[in-house]
Amino acid sequence: MKKFLILLIINLSLESFAQCFTKIAVGGDHSHSIKTDGTLLSWGSNSLGQLGDGTTIHKNVTTQIGNNTNWQSISAGIEHTLAIKADGTLWAWGRNDYGMLGDGTNLGKQTPTQIGTSTNWQFISAGDFFSTAIKTDGTLWAWGINVSGQLGDGTTTNKNIPTQIGMAMNWQSVSAGYAHTIALKDNGTLWAWGSNYYGQLGDGTNVGKILPIQIGSGTNWQMISSGSTHSIALKSNGTLWAWGENNYGQLGDETYINKNSPIQIGDDSNWQIISSGFYFNLSIKTNSSLWSWGRNYFGQLGDGTFVNRNTPTIIGSDYNWETISAAEDHALALKSDGSLYAWGYNYFGQLGDGTNVNKFVPTTINCSMLNISTFVDKTLIVFPNPVKTVVNVQGQNTILLTEILDINGRNIMSTMHNTSEVILNIEGLQVGLYFLKITTNIGNVTIKISKL
Repeated sequence: MKKFLILLIINLSLESFAQCFTKIAVGGDHSHSIKTDGTLLSWGSNSLGQLGDGTTIHKNVTTQIGNNTNWQSISAGIEHTLAIKADGTLWAWGRNDYGMLGDGTNLGKQTPTQIGTSTNWQFISAGDFFSTAIKTDGTLWAWGINVSGQLGDGTTTNKNIPTQIGMAMNWQSVSAGYAHTIALKDNGTLWAWGSNYYGQLGDGTNVGKILPIQIGSGTNWQMISSGSTHSIALKSNGTLWAWGENNYGQLGDETYINKNSPIQIGDDSNWQIISSGFYFNLSIKTNSSLWSWGRNYFGQLGDGTFVNRNTPTIIGSDYNWETISAAEDHALALKSDGSLYAWGYNYFGQLGDGTNVNKFVPTTINCSMLNISTFVDKTLIVFPNPVKTVVNVQGQNTILLTEILDINGRNIMSTMHNTSEVILNIEGLQVGLYFLKITTNIGNVTIKISKL
């Protein structure tokens, strides 16, 4: 009976383990995820504090950002990050020389910093060096670099605090690119502004705009995503549309010719989710299949090659993809079971698999590997986690026994102690997930550890 209970606890723990992640966001060379418990994780490039962990050290496995458990949504720019908490407050960190954090300064921040005092922020989108957001009242706001009019306030002056764009109160979603912005209103109309050199605004011209202009007369636009110099969108009938630069085939129309107005991609009407990277795109269909097209120099299409594609190409044979996020040259995706996958450029560890090696197929990122790097409670500290060689256990109380269990609950290492600090060498263990049980003079605790 006791063995059955142990196995039941482990099975429940592993089931929870599979349901780790709920939100993902990728920036230039950094990545973020919000876990089901509301905690925030970051990894990848960190030279300007864009991970938010208080350092400028790159991470190739995730680091938990603070102890808050109320993070709700997140968006990453090239070198800065935006996030909203469940209480509607807005937070930002990372690079800030153009004022893209919105805190009234041009000084970078290495930890999440609250922007203003408003508690009604609802939707965020970080561009390359600027930021956009929508409040619950339907108003649109923007800040940061504005040399191309990408803020949409009628000027080309940078702003370092959120600035309301026009007086409309029916904005529904917004997507910020390199130097242009596209947005939807709740009546299904499509709007765009900013740089238009490649036709990325979709208004039939190549002339930039400093104010939002309506694109066409359609009222059935449903989802939008801005790439660096191109845009893609879905209509409510499930059709896929694209416009702008097409040098790598990122428009998906089987050509490499730029377009300055929306063109339909293929005849399919079962597209459901889209996300644009710099020169490539990801999409999920209603059958939960994953597709990609465009530039593939770093394997960011995930099709096992480095060949560019100018038409949507199915990735693998799985039909349980749920969420996608594309960035400069890498991508993240979640499956319906909450498991996380990453692929593409990995020089800064932005894939989070514990390496700095590029991947050209979706690679599983273990939940335990994307865990808090240091376990801390009131009396006990365990670090590092994930671990390659030794685990350090430090306690305020006397540590009497440490036990390593495999995922089937079998004890594979037991060591007696009588000290407050222990160093466990697990270099000989195979790579994988284990449980570390620590018994002290006041009780015991069991945590998951990942052996790299």
